[in-house]
Amino acid sequence: MSLYVIVTFYKFTPLADYVSMKEPLLKSMKKNEIKGTIILASEGVNGTFCGKKEGVLSLIAFMRSYAGLEDLSFKESFDEFNPFDKAKVKLRKEIVTLGEEGIDPVLLTGTHVSPQEWNQLIADPDVVVIDTRNDYEVQLGTFKGAINPKTENFRDFPDYVTTHLSDKKDKKIAMFCTGGIRCEKSTSYLKRLGFNEVYQLDGGILNYLASIPKEKSLWEGSCFVFDDRVALDHKLQSLERGSIDSEWKNNNRKKAIEESEAF
Repeated sequence: MSLYVIVTFYKFTPLADYVSMKEPLLKSMKKNEIKGTIILASEGVNGTFCGKKEGVLSLIAFMRSYAGLEDLSFKESFDEFNPFDKAKVKLRKEIVTLGEEGIDPVLLTGTHVSPQEWNQLIADPDVVVIDTRNDYEVQLGTFKGAINPKTENFRDFPDYVTTHLSDKKDKKIAMFCTGGIRCEKSTSYLKRLGFNEVYQLDGGILNYLASIPKEKSLWEGSCFVFDDRVALDHKLQSLERGSIDSEWKNNNRKKAIEESEAF
């Protein structure tokens, strides 16, 4: 039986006093024996943490006590070990770093497409399907037929748009990422640039894998995550240790750690 609950979450919402939230949240994490990372910025909150069910529920309730986070939603998965080594609360300029000023997913973002509708959308040959994740993530798995921008980090994505998508503003663009947060910003960015039809997978790959039976899935491979699980299978279970190619780990694990620290 799985002993630990792992939750992921994000919400774009104005948090004018986010700096003062750091210490109370860190105190609550430690009190409830929670490990993981919560990222705070003026634009909202993002993070993932893990613990026993009672402690996780207590921390969730505490987070929802803050104005703007009352309806904060969480996605759950389960494992037999805690993939985090400590509790962290970080203050950042952005909760996920695109590096472009004036991007506000609260005001403008792509059309959300449910996992149940996603297959039909990306099966359309006229739809440009783009994986917004980093190249080392895509190497472990992606959707059939998706374009890999081959970015080293999310901050490279605007350059990819400039060089490869500027002539596709009238095309249907479908984007996806791990849990949805990068797509909130990438689709908002494209909409601001004048792209007409921009779509994003609601809840990201994790929601798709949790919602779509493997026999109906268009996902190929595993899904990289920024913690010690490294990658998840179609049941959102961590892969058997040793099953991930050693060359990939040697070449990319350090990059992944650096990127997770930058979030």
